[in-house]
Amino acid sequence: MNAIIYVAHGSRRAESNDLFVTFIQKVMATSHASIKEYGFLEHEEPSVNQAVNRCIQQGADQITVVPVFLAPGIHVNQDIPDILRSISGVEFHLARPLGVDEIMVEILADRLKETQFDKEAAVLLVVHGSRNAQAAIETECLAQRLKAKISHPVQIGYMTTSQFYHEKAREIMDQTIYILPYFLFTGGYTVKMKRELEKLGGDFKFCRPVGFDEKLIPLIQKRASEVEHVLLSDYVTA
Repeated sequence: MNAIIYVAHGSRRAESNDLFVTFIQKVMATSHASIKEYGFLEHEEPSVNQAVNRCIQQGADQITVVPVFLAPGIHVNQDIPDILRSISGVEFHLARPLGVDEIMVEILADRLKETQFDKEAAVLLVVHGSRNAQAAIETECLAQRLKAKISHPVQIGYMTTSQFYHEKAREIMDQTIYILPYFLFTGGYTVKMKRELEKLGGDFKFCRPVGFDEKLIPLIQKRASEVEHVLLSDYVTA
């Protein structure tokens, strides 16, 4: 019997986890899988192991696992596969993270529009950052596609790797800067980012993060459908 599990990172903020649950229940309602569950990698339950066990208890022998993550990185490429490989008796199919897609570009453009974006200003896309080379490539691609959509340059700054967002902001502080947070979960990072940038004393306009926008639902469906014939053993990490 087929099952599907949607895996999120999880947040220390209960309200952020609740937002994910409300969102993913809408996603689950669109799935044709016989069994549907969700799990969190960190900070909240059900854990990934618990979600898998729930599927097995309902008779699942094939499980598609969809990481609801923005980009490849250690969690998607190592942590989740390691958990799944430790479980025997089930055939797993592992999807790609959300990645670069026109839907994501549209959501980012929406966030700028909400803030009444002034094309005389700068746009700074703030991304978590990763040691994974593919994540950086995808970020650059996303910025280029957003640039094409809004007909305006898009700068990139990272939270955890170079070039850091506050360093990039200092370079372009001669103009108003629209801060575009590329995050699903809000909380510690967004609070820290706003606090640190406000210390610089520039003219910053803060957009809403990507969040769990309902426009992501067809993208998650797409990622799930791509893995019908891709086994966990075939999943190649970069």
